[in-house]
Amino acid sequence: MSDYFKNRLRGYNVVLAVLGAFSNDICKNCIDLQREQARVIKGLRKIKMDLETSKASEEEKIELIDQIERLSEVAENIEVGEDLECQKTAGNCTIGSACFTNDGAMALMDQVTEPVSP
Repeated sequence: MSDYFKNRLRGYNVVLAVLGAFSNDICKNCIDLQREQARVIKGLRKIKMDLETSKASEEEKIELIDQIERLSEVAENIEVGEDLECQKTAGNCTIGSACFTNDGAMALMDQVTEPVSP
């Protein structure tokens, strides 16, 4: 049971690294970065709620909740600009196909946490 939660949190580690990198680039002022940041925070809250009602041992729950809280703090501390617009629409985007507009952070996380089809 706890492997499910551990795998989901591994995906969030990757997504937060990408969000952090994008926040230091032109995407800092992109509305999609703020939207994806909010989705990640909401997703972490949902995992925490699911974990609290799961059949995982109390020790595992405590360990995973600590990790969720650390990830949530990282997500909340990602700097995004206040004057937000889609930088791709504004003609300023240099990210190209890696833009969150195309797939979103959650799709990126699914690529990390879901097994590859044979």
